[in-house]
This record gives sequence, structure tokens and C-alpha cells, in this order.
Amino acid sequence: MTVHGNQYLLPFFIRKDSRPLSIQGNDELALSFYLLTNELSKNKKIISFSRLLWPILSIQGVISTHIMLDGLKLFNNRGRFSNPPRQPLIGHILRNIDNKTRIELLNRILDVLTYKDIEAEEIGEGEESEFQTLKIDSIINPVFLQSLIKFIPLIEYKPIVDYTVLDSSISTENALNISEEYRQIINAMKGNALRWKTQIELIDKEVSKWLIDLNVQLKDIDSRYSSQITKTTSSIDTFQVNEKTKLELDKIDQWSVKEKKKIIENMSTLFKTFERHLEEIIKKNKFFTSGDSLKSRVFKDIVPHFENQFLYLRDEGKKFLESIEGLHQKFKELKERGTQIDIEAEQKLAKFKDSLHIKLKDRDKQLTEFESEKEVKISELNNLKTQIEDLITNIKKIIQEKQNSCLQEAQKLIEWSLNDDQSDLFSRPIQWIYMPIYAIFIEDEDNMEEYMNILFPGYITNDPNAIYQNIDDAFISLKNIVNEKVETDMATRSNFEFSCERKNLINDPNLKKRIQLGISKLREKTLLNETIERIIREKLNLLT
Repeated sequence: MTVHGNQYLLPFFIRKDSRPLSIQGNDELALSFYLLTNELSKNKKIISFSRLLWPILSIQGVISTHIMLDGLKLFNNRGRFSNPPRQPLIGHILRNIDNKTRIELLNRILDVLTYKDIEAEEIGEGEESEFQTLKIDSIINPVFLQSLIKFIPLIEYKPIVDYTVLDSSISTENALNISEEYRQIINAMKGNALRWKTQIELIDKEVSKWLIDLNVQLKDIDSRYSSQITKTTSSIDTFQVNEKTKLELDKIDQWSVKEKKKIIENMSTLFKTFERHLEEIIKKNKFFTSGDSLKSRVFKDIVPHFENQFLYLRDEGKKFLESIEGLHQKFKELKERGTQIDIEAEQKLAKFKDSLHIKLKDRDKQLTEFESEKEVKISELNNLKTQIEDLITNIKKIIQEKQNSCLQEAQKLIEWSLNDDQSDLFSRPIQWIYMPIYAIFIEDEDNMEEYMNILFPGYITNDPNAIYQNIDDAFISLKNIVNEKVETDMATRSNFEFSCERKNLINDPNLKKRIQLGISKLREKTLLNETIERIIREKLNLLT
């Protein structure tokens, strides 16, 4: 890429307090020469000394921002970013319960969300792994952007005839592709956050059905057992026992009275037997009581009848007495039956009371069993509900963390850009700017090697003993990166070597004179002392 004419150049020397500083041309050249050669020993030779321009492209990032692309590709963003959830796999798990419990399903989902399942990968190119590779070439990191912010307001549009532009490894077309990729990655990160949020809703929708079903089961168990308990409780109680005992006592009393009446009737029957027997004797004895009738009989004839009657009465009397003993024995038995009825009545009542107490005891046992069963089943469902709620809470926490990570990653990547309000420069969608640097290549005769020393823009102080300060640690870090790249990467080294050779100031026959003029200007501005001036003049002898 050929660059000529006027370009946007960052300043080289500035003050910390932002006051104007006029160090340009020969005085800038002299001071830069001093800063680059100050610590060189006499066995070193300067084989090239050049003013270079580091190409940086400002191009639109997301809305109202610009990203800065390093033309040398020493900067980049290498890392990873979170992938979206594996929704098809989670959906498959939720739809295909098979023989798994809900707890097993949620634990399986938890493994999938935390990428602990056997199918999981930590990082890859697609969306199946936990993280996706992040690779954006040339983009300048936020730390160095903050350094550039200090320069950008002081940028100038001026000729670059005295500079050599380092070859850029990116074209405008490449830059457009990089900026588009940058925006797409940020959109993907935000989209991934939304997909994680949607994943919460999908899982929560399904689990909510489970919890509703558990609540229905809990209500059903409570209702069913409460009904059984109420029914069992109302089947018998102490009040009912007392009332039923009273009723049973009345029934037993009635039975006792009835049975005793039967005994009395049976006792009366005994005396009826006596009466029939006596009536038979009286009937047969009646003939002998009729004196008028008997007087008409012959004495001799009637006396045997009287004799026979006495024999009859004696026999019947004996039989009667014998029957009295038998009937009296039956009377005793009937009387004993009355006592037995009282005993049976007491036994009936006792047995009835026992049966009621057994029923009451059985009722209490059933109530205890129902309460225990109810408690066990409700406890099991509540434990299951708690486990599900704990797991879904954990799942939501993990998903929320993933969602936040995606948003944070997007925000962090946005921080690799500058807001458009930083400078009028950002009113243009795409613009090349250039950072001036000074570089020398040095030959070490003792070690027979060549190396480069580079000077970046920095602060100028009023203290000649510490006249130059690095802008910040970002520039120190960049200097170390450049030196390492020049030593290890042939393409980078060639870029710096060839660029330095194209406009090698050593080849300028007026170089020493220009540096002398620069020394005079610096002395006028009281920016150097005699020691610095002496060192500069000594180092001029190192020029080949």
C-alpha cells in the first residue's frame, strides 16, 4: 500500500499537562537521536536511523464506536467466548423421560448445562462446545487504546515526506471484513445471552408443570386422608361409646326383666302342677265327703272303700310330697336362673363395652396409621418438590451466570473500541492514522550481531536529567513486543529493516548539521544541559 501526501499523524512529543509543545523538525530529530543512543557503548555502530510511521486504521465498530486496527498485526484478540446452550439436546432430554425420575432428568440437564456430560467439549469452532474460539486479527486492545486517547485530540493532518511508512499487513478490504466480524461476534455474544435466557424459560415452563402436578398430588393426598380421618373419627368416639352403652344397658335391662318374667311364669306353672294334682285327689276324695250319699250305703260295704281311700290318699300324699320335692328343686333352678340372668346381663354389658373399646382402640390405631401414611406421603412429595426446586434454582443460577458471562463478554469486546465523541476523526467511518516512531539498527562488533532500538511517542519534562517519560506501561509493553518480534519473526524484522533503509537518515549528508541545529533549538528551550549536548556529539561518532 503506497502512502503519500498529507496524512493524519499523532504527535511525537507532548506534555503531561497538555500545554503546547513545539518540538519538531531538527530539535525533535536531535532529542530522538539522544534518547536512542544515550546508552550505546563505543563498540556499537549505528547502521540506520529512520523516522517511521506505524499505520493504524480507525474503522466503525458497533453503533457510535470505532475500533483501531494495527497495520503491523502485532495486536490481536485471541481467546474464547461462551457458546449458547445446547437447546436441542436439553429439549430431547425433557421430551424423552424413558425410565428416569425427574431428579435424574434435572441432574442430566445440570450436567449438560455445565458441560460435564460425555458429549461435552470445552472449546471448539462451533456451538456444541462450552466455549468458541475468539480470534480477531490486528485489533488494538483497550489498554493501548487508553494510551492513544491521550494523543488523538492532538492529531495533525500534515505531509509525511520525511517519514517511511511501515508496510501494512491489512488492506481496507481486510479491515472492513475484520470490523464486520467484530460486530458479528458481539451480536453473537448478545444473541447467546438471549438464548440462555430463553433456555431458562423453556426449562422453567416444563418444571412448572411438574411442580403443579406435585401440588395437585399434595392436595389430593391431603383431601383423601383428611376425608378418611374424618370418616374414621366420626365412626366412634367417647360420646358415642357412652350413648351406645346407655342404649345397650336399657336393652339388657329389658331383656333381664323379660327373662325374669318367664321365670316367674315357670314358677307359677309349678304351682299349677300342684293344683292339678290336688284337684285330682280332691276329685277322688269328694265321694267320701258326701255324708248324705254315704249314709244310704251299708256300713259293711262302705268301710272297705274308706280303707282303700286312705290307702289312695296315703299313696297320693306320698307322691304329692315327692312331686313337691321335685318341683321345689325346679323352683330352685328357676330361682338360680334369675341370678344367672343378672350375671349374663352384666356379662352382656361388659362384652358390649369391651367391643366398643376395641372399636375405639381400632379407630385410634387407624387414625394413627392414616396420619402416619399421610405424613410419609406428603413428606416424600415435599422432599421431591424441594429437590426439584433446589435443582431448578441451581439450574437458573448457572444459566443466569452463563447469560451474564455472554453479556460481559460482549461488553468487554465493546471496550476494544473508542466512543465516537473522542475526536472529529471518528466522524469518518474509516480513516488511516499514523503513529510516528524513531528506530535505529545497531551493529554490535564484539558479538557480531545487529539489533534494533525503537523510540515511541512520550512525555517531555522540564528536567534535563529525565527529559523523556513513557506515556504509560502500554508503550513499554509494546516496545518489548516489537523487539521480540524483530528478533523472532522474519517478516516483522524485514519490514522494519527495509523501511529504515528506504529513508535512512544516515545517508543524509546534512544529518550531523541538522542535529547540531536541533541541539541549538533545544538549548534555547532549556530542554538539555551540557551533559546531554556532549553525549549527543559523542554518539554522532557512532554513525557509519
